[in-house]
Amino acid sequence: MNDLELVRRLDRRLVDDYRLARNYCLDVPTFALVHLRSIAHRLTTWLGERAELEFHSKNLYDRIEQLARAKVIDMRLARKLHKLRGDGNKGAHPEKYHLSLEQLVQLAGKSVKDTARLCAEVFPLLHPDEAVPEWQFEPVDVVAGRELCYRAVMEDDPEAQYLVGLSLKARSLMQQERARSYALANDGQIPDLSDARRVLEQAAYWFRRAAQEHPAARFEHGVALLNGYGGERDPQAAVRLIAEAAEQGVADALALVGYFYLAGSQGYGQDPLKAEHYLKLAAEQDQPEAMANLGVLYYQGLLGQPDLAQARACSEQAALAGYPHAQYHLAVMLFAGEGGDADPEAGLSWLRQAAAQHYPDALADLAQRTLDGDGVDTNPAAAVTLYQEAIQYGRLPRAMFELALAHFDGEVPERDLATAGQLLHQAFLHAVPDSELAEAIWQLAPELVAQLDQALAQESEQRDDLLQARARFDSAGYPLGNAP
Repeated sequence: MNDLELVRRLDRRLVDDYRLARNYCLDVPTFALVHLRSIAHRLTTWLGERAELEFHSKNLYDRIEQLARAKVIDMRLARKLHKLRGDGNKGAHPEKYHLSLEQLVQLAGKSVKDTARLCAEVFPLLHPDEAVPEWQFEPVDVVAGRELCYRAVMEDDPEAQYLVGLSLKARSLMQQERARSYALANDGQIPDLSDARRVLEQAAYWFRRAAQEHPAARFEHGVALLNGYGGERDPQAAVRLIAEAAEQGVADALALVGYFYLAGSQGYGQDPLKAEHYLKLAAEQDQPEAMANLGVLYYQGLLGQPDLAQARACSEQAALAGYPHAQYHLAVMLFAGEGGDADPEAGLSWLRQAAAQHYPDALADLAQRTLDGDGVDTNPAAAVTLYQEAIQYGRLPRAMFELALAHFDGEVPERDLATAGQLLHQAFLHAVPDSELAEAIWQLAPELVAQLDQALAQESEQRDDLLQARARFDSAGYPLGNAP
């Protein structure tokens, strides 16, 4: 039998989610990954029922851990369920993980196969009196994408319209990231986002078409109006649509309303209790950003006193969901011993995981540690690469400044004063005005730029590059642009 028949034999209630994931893993990989996570949720529910285990939480992470502690599943199976859960979170929020469309397609295809194997492994646990059927995986085809477009256009199918919108939105976000990376690599020129905007306008159109009948599309339509994706910005209508989607239980909408109450934005007054309420509802659906923001709420003590232990627990939960922002902040707490014992080894592990997902602050922190030999082997060449990635993925002014200093101070294998000058100027332009970083750059610039003047006073093959770098500063060595 093929993999679809295997899933049907395991439990018919899984067939719809699995078939959708199979059909759309090539065209709408984000959607496929989310549906595969739903399969993981159902499997944990049924495993708990069979073991007569009462779950303490609706959260998938908590349920997997409770099953493992109760010896219902072994650690190997728990890891596979967590992997499926983490992949689903990447599908729900691809922009947070800096994954290209090609990487998402590859991840979704692999996750479909992993899910089929998982179903085979779970089979004897749910059907102990039956032998595991012999099966083989049937390759997916490309017919589903054409069928999806037909349903969206000719049948006015809200689900198909929503999926087309998701596919276009993911494609646009990837185009934006590529354009910004290219612009930054080419002397910080203004990125050409025209193609990405056109694709995003198409996504907004399909979300609008589906919004009346599809709660998740209603949320996406609200986000489009909030950000002006379709050329139309209407914050009041946007907030209303997002609130409606939240009331219908859409996890991302619940998380966003919780954030509005947390930050006191978009017409919502700051209300920590309501923020906690909405964020918890979203976190129960394994929404990692909501978990991370719960950590912020407890860390800042917005409900009274800071609760660092609870903040660390929430950050860890979001980190285990694969959310790089939470992985970074958990690392910071572990290094500092906030909310529990200090654990530099675990902190470094989480820092590396966040950096592997291209989280800019994690890349910059790891670069600094690698340059200084702080907890890791000193490796200046690797540090340069990490700094460059922090700049590429986050346009992080701190990374620009620290890499510039490394060049000026000769701490890198191939010292380049022209590159140092360009980075120093970019760091100043990208720094928040009046911030400590902007002030530090302003104060240090004349001393550093003097090195450019000294190099120009000598014969150099880099003269043209040095002149271009020097032209970014005034005669006294201060960066041209808005002074702090």
